[in-house]
Amino acid sequence: MGQIKLSKDACMRAITYSNEANEQLMTNISVMDNNVNSQFAGLQDPAFNRYLELSSQMQGMLKQIGGKMEAISEYCQSVIRWMDDYSES
Repeated sequence: MGQIKLSKDACMRAITYSNEANEQLMTNISVMDNNVNSQFAGLQDPAFNRYLELSSQMQGMLKQIGGKMEAISEYCQSVIRWMDDYSES
């Protein structure tokens, strides 16, 4: 069985990447929502209303992905703390 090698640097990069990806995802969700809403404000088409429902569901799922990215960051921070504790012993 192979060995897993961890490094603080790798964990810090994972934290940075997950935080940046989460920020970009949330920004893009907001931009998309604002663009669609401004383009079709006041439209009472049933197909568009269905689109809004599906868009809302998609945004909820994307926010769940953002939550997973936050969890990755938190996990990496716990790994770094574990490394610090282990190396001090």
